[in-house]
Amino acid sequence: MSRILYAWELGTGYGHLGSVLPLAVRLRARGHEVVFALRDLTHAERFLGRRGFPLLQAPVWLSERRGLDLPVSYAEMLANFGFLDRAGLTGMVKAWRQLYALVQPDLLVIDHAPTALLAARGTGIRRVLFGTGFCSPPRTSPIPSLRPWLNMSPERLLESERQVVATMNELSGDLGTKPLEALADLFEADEDFLCTFAELDHFSRMGAHYWGPLFASDEGIAPEWPAGSGERIFAYLSPAYHDFEKVVSQLRNLPCRSLIHARGVSEKEILKYQARNVVFSAEPVRMTQASRETDLVICHGGHGTTAASLLAGRPVLVLHRQVEQLLMGQNVVARGLGKTINPDSKNPSYKQLARDILSDARFAERAREFAAKYADFDLAQQIDRIVTRCEEIIGNEGGREIYRKT
Repeated sequence: MSRILYAWELGTGYGHLGSVLPLAVRLRARGHEVVFALRDLTHAERFLGRRGFPLLQAPVWLSERRGLDLPVSYAEMLANFGFLDRAGLTGMVKAWRQLYALVQPDLLVIDHAPTALLAARGTGIRRVLFGTGFCSPPRTSPIPSLRPWLNMSPERLLESERQVVATMNELSGDLGTKPLEALADLFEADEDFLCTFAELDHFSRMGAHYWGPLFASDEGIAPEWPAGSGERIFAYLSPAYHDFEKVVSQLRNLPCRSLIHARGVSEKEILKYQARNVVFSAEPVRMTQASRETDLVICHGGHGTTAASLLAGRPVLVLHRQVEQLLMGQNVVARGLGKTINPDSKNPSYKQLARDILSDARFAERAREFAAKYADFDLAQQIDRIVTRCEEIIGNEGGREIYRKT
């Protein structure tokens, strides 16, 4: 039996837990022990703890941000999470290494955990990348801009990378690691499980091997729709979205039946917003079933939700909250699979956007074409392939030495 440590450091929501859950269950069924180091434990018990998986708090950056408020590159994003602060980054790396010494993993599964990747360098622990294209940027120098529409100069991108690479390399002597030549070197791994499709990759890249999306297809409760007739809308929203109340209000004014899952929404708020044609589910809803039964999915552009919707042949309205979701929304729009909010819009009409998608048969047609293209995609087979590859990596140790606390 091998011990596998899953590391998640950046990001929010259910998406990371939902994507790794099927993999963790299959690994355990094959006799491996899976331990989780998680950024956010809020929903960990619902997905993992009740199934008996050991849970640990991941080291995360809680100090002030040193970078820009509007990062335009992966490097500038890292600058906001300690990668311009030598002392702070040193503490984070040492904390991850202490965690490695405690868990003694045979394999690290890294899901958007750049500091965990940095800490793994020089330890001899085998590691794989696991997640969407945003978590595993192209191995170029510079890494492409996160905001390509702003036409940032290569000089700015390179300078931002130079600064964070310099901070990481200041640690290399103390940690016994080889200095990085470029930011892309941080993502060296034994395998890159790029769990997406080319159409949903946050970056344009050539020659990538896509393993296909992972999400907890049957996790949650069965969808219960409002009674009556009319088209169905499934909305997976955050109450923290700045226009949450406006979105719900405008859904009530549509001649549609809407089912909304809003994580953390209170009973008081549900009573306030619920209507004859709008119902809330306090619990997560089975994504695959809800997508099959609906006519339109409204979400914030989370990868798992978007992928599940399109695999069911349903168009998507993306209400992005941050740049990763905005990039996903732009992918959806570029391929005619739905719509997203214009970042410059001051007063968007969510009702009109939903109407536009539902009234234009081309959106549903392109979503069905997407589903037909990937009709042979099988989540169970994909998980088996990933598990098999992990076992190959664990078995091919080549005399390595596992990092241990000294």
